[in-house]
Amino acid sequence: MFRNMARKPIARTYTYLKYGFVVTESEKQLCPRCGSTLNAGPDYQPRRCGQCGQRIDYSRVEWKGERTLGFAEGGGHEPIKDRVV
Repeated sequence: MFRNMARKPIARTYTYLKYGFVVTESEKQLCPRCGSTLNAGPDYQPRRCGQCGQRIDYSRVEWKGERTLGFAEGGGHEPIKDRVV
């Protein structure tokens, strides 16, 4: 019954490592009913959630791009030593 009522998606901000060393902040849209990630962006907005079928209303969603926060420290690898093989 409530699946046919269009609801606004939930925006969540998260950080991840882009290219393995650049800390990037991004935003993803979640279904308000089941919480699954919607494959949505400024160029594509699905009408319904792919998991539960909830109708989604993107009319008041403000799309934000990725934002670079800086570089990861350490790099996660050991330095290469000079050696003869």
